[in-house]
Amino acid sequence: MASACAGGCSRWGLQLTAAWVAFSLLSNVLWALHLSRLTGWSSLPNYWGELLTARDLMELLENGGLRAHWTGPWVPLAAGLAMCWVLWSGWRLQAAAAGLPARFGPWVWGLADALAIGAAPLAALAGLLLLALGGLAGTGIQGFGWCQWVGGSLVRLAFWSALFLQWWLCRLGRAGAPPGPRLGSWRALFRHLGVSFRRFWLHPLQWLSLVLGGVALRTGLTLLALALAWRLGGGTIPKVCGLLAMELAVVAVDAWLLGWFLRLAALFLRHDAAVRALIDQLRAQAATAEAP
Repeated sequence: MASACAGGCSRWGLQLTAAWVAFSLLSNVLWALHLSRLTGWSSLPNYWGELLTARDLMELLENGGLRAHWTGPWVPLAAGLAMCWVLWSGWRLQAAAAGLPARFGPWVWGLADALAIGAAPLAALAGLLLLALGGLAGTGIQGFGWCQWVGGSLVRLAFWSALFLQWWLCRLGRAGAPPGPRLGSWRALFRHLGVSFRRFWLHPLQWLSLVLGGVALRTGLTLLALALAWRLGGGTIPKVCGLLAMELAVVAVDAWLLGWFLRLAALFLRHDAAVRALIDQLRAQAATAEAP
C-alpha cells in the first residue's frame, strides 16, 4: 500500500486531480442552478443552517421539485466531459503504474468485461445489505432509520466503487494481453474473464474493506466540509471564498485517494501476474521432470 502513494504528482496524477476538481465544480454549479430556481437569487441560502432542520432538508430534497427544473444543456454537458476526462486520466495513470500501454481498446472492452462478470454478484451483495438495513429500519427505532439512510447511501456508493474496481482489473488484464475484443480466441477470452473474476473474489475482505473504507473516508470528508460550511454560513464574500477553498481542498484530497486506489490495483495486478507466471513455470518444470 505504501508503494502506491508515489505518483500522485505525476503528469496523469495532476490531470486526474484537475479533472476531478472540474467535475466537482460543474456538479456544484448545476446544483446551485437547481436551487436558484426554487429560492431565487436571494440571501435565504446564507441562513439555511439556522432556519432549516435535517427533516426540513430531507423534505426539500424529496418533495422540492428539484428534478422538474432544467438548467440547459451546457453545464451537464461540461460535467459529462469532465467525467470522461477523469476516467481517461485515471486509466493513463493506472496503466503507467502497471507498466502497460494505455490503449483505448482495453479501456472500453474492460468495461464490458466488468459488466458481464461483476454487475450481477455485486448487485446481489448490495441488495442483501440494503434489505438488511431496510429490515432494521422497519422496526421503527429512530436510530435504525438513520442507519438505513446513511448506510444505504454508503452501500450504493460502494457498489459503484467495487464495480469500477472490477473494471480496473479487467482492463489491466486486457492491456497485458494481445489486442482485440476476443483476445485471439474464445478460450483466451474466457480465461481472461475467469482470472479477472478471481482476482477480485479471491480477496473479498481485502477489496471490500478498501472499497468501503475509501467510500466512507471520501464521503466523510465531503460531509465534514459541508457541516463546517453550514455552521459558518456564507454571509460575506471572504467566508464564501474560504468555504470554496476548503471544498476545493477536500476535492483534491478525494482525487488523490482515487489515484492511490488506481495505483494500488495496478501494483496488485503486477504482483498477481508475476505469481501466476511463476506457478505456470513451476508446473511446466514439474511436468518436464515427470515425463519419461
